[in-house]
Amino acid sequence: MSGPIVLLGPQRPQPNLQHVLPRLGGVGPVLTVTAGWRHEEPEHEALHRAVGADAEALPLYQWFEEVMGEEPRIAEAWRQRQAKLVALKNLHRVRLHGALDALQMLLDRSDRLDAIAKPQIEGQLTHLREIDQHFLDQSALICQEHPEVLRPWELPAVAARHAEAAEALGRARAVCIAGGHVAVLRNRLEFFGVHDLLARAHARGAAVVAWSAGAMALTERIVLFYDDPPDGPGHPELLDSGFELASDIVLFPHARRRLRLDDARRVSLLATRLGPALCVGLECGAWLERDAAGWFNRGEAQSALVLRADGAVVPLRGEGEEQP
Repeated sequence: MSGPIVLLGPQRPQPNLQHVLPRLGGVGPVLTVTAGWRHEEPEHEALHRAVGADAEALPLYQWFEEVMGEEPRIAEAWRQRQAKLVALKNLHRVRLHGALDALQMLLDRSDRLDAIAKPQIEGQLTHLREIDQHFLDQSALICQEHPEVLRPWELPAVAARHAEAAEALGRARAVCIAGGHVAVLRNRLEFFGVHDLLARAHARGAAVVAWSAGAMALTERIVLFYDDPPDGPGHPELLDSGFELASDIVLFPHARRRLRLDDARRVSLLATRLGPALCVGLECGAWLERDAAGWFNRGEAQSALVLRADGAVVPLRGEGEEQP
């Protein structure tokens, strides 16, 4: 029987992880992953105090740095692959921003030409989703062009660390994935094959608890977002596909701070573009789990917000409630 998937809001300044873990039960250690913290990965004392005496760390960021230093051939292949992905991202951004600007102009004229504009808006939305999907497809093709790092956990230089991760995950009653830099976290999880090991651990009954960037990495699509960045237009962009342990949901940590939730048109566009997935803003105190009806919030009221296609922003339903 599969274990629970628990998605939490940011753990600073008001953590709630310490309230979640006692409910999970099970036998074995709690494995922590803090690769998204990068150079601060070893500084997990405060986290382990919250987890308890049975906490064990999986040092994926440290392992990655060691492999890159020890294996120049792998490091060069990885560097080439990542450079191509960055170039693709920059080209995708040109297409994406142009499509979003065109959609905005259509929306600005829709009040006066509603009957005529509606199919044009719907067509542009379809085009926008196609651009997003094309980016994900092209990213996958670039990865396939570098077979030496397509499944790096199978390489002799990486296999021993993969085996160590498999042993740790095989014993764990729960796995906690912290936030931080979401791209780094996602890449390190995949580099050592931990994403597959995590799915197996979950399938055998281990709980998976993740917050902020860690929660984003478990979804189908990882979206980078900031409506008012210091420079450039504030268009949400796909980073990559996630690991799909948490399906049918897109997450936006610190949504109140990073999104204009009072702008119904922007909310509507974001929710429509990413639909039919549920778009949820996560604040401190959020505690998401699933029941037969889908995702609900076991945490504080107003800590998980659903962005709807009609532009409304409403609290995610509580356990046993219906979604408004």
